Amino acid sequence: MTALASLDTAAPAAGLLASSPLSLPSLAALQAAAATPTVLVFPVAAALLAVSLAAVIARFGHAWTTWFYALAATVPLALVAAGAVGVGRPVTVDLLGFVVCPLLGAGGFVVDAGRYLFASR
Repeated sequence: MTALASLDTAAPAAGLLASSPLSLPSLAALQAAAATPTVLVFPVAAALLAVSLAAVIARFGHAWTTWFYALAATVPLALVAAGAVGVGRPVTVDLLGFVVCPLLGAGGFVVDAGRYLFASR
């Protein structure tokens, strides 16, 4: 996350199109994951978001369009997996995948579920 926070504000386009440091696994990152298990919090949280939202939609979803929320919530998990195998991508893709898609997926589902619950009262 420090890599995303350290974007050059003088040249934002160049910083956003630069290769993401989260996309290439390194020996140091793998050793850090083995030494400190807290490094695994982000991948586990991405998996929990995708699985929990898919489970709730499978149980309570009333329309096929609700699966778009689960699809948006799986994007961070896909990016974590792509980064683990070394697929390169720009920082913009990380910002969209790790910030925008989970907010649209989980946030949209919560808003949609709230509207349904208030309408059925």
